[in-house]
Amino acid sequence: MTQSTPPMLPAYPPRTSGMAIASMVLGITSIVALTCCCGTGFIPSVLAVVFGHVAMYQIRRSAGRLEGSSMAVAGLVCGYIGLVMNLAAIIVAVLCFALSAIAEHHHASVYRM
Repeated sequence: MTQSTPPMLPAYPPRTSGMAIASMVLGITSIVALTCCCGTGFIPSVLAVVFGHVAMYQIRRSAGRLEGSSMAVAGLVCGYIGLVMNLAAIIVAVLCFALSAIAEHHHASVYRM
């Protein structure tokens, strides 16, 4: 009685998660957008965080068929940093605008008297 072994399937290397790549690119973009024009990196920050979490979930569930967890983590870190910094920049811009409007109103009322 001979026992035959099943044919070996070709082993494919794991592919990199597209979501992880997108998360990393968007996270970096959110920080670069902050340095260029404050507040414009808010949407890329949110997308980086969402794509990073989705990528981590997909990589964990792929049983080794997907890789790129380090890129997903980098996207998450940059996304969260960009999110906090962009929110702070938006808050500072709104406060500066409000203080400027108050000062202008005060300045105009002083000279009316």
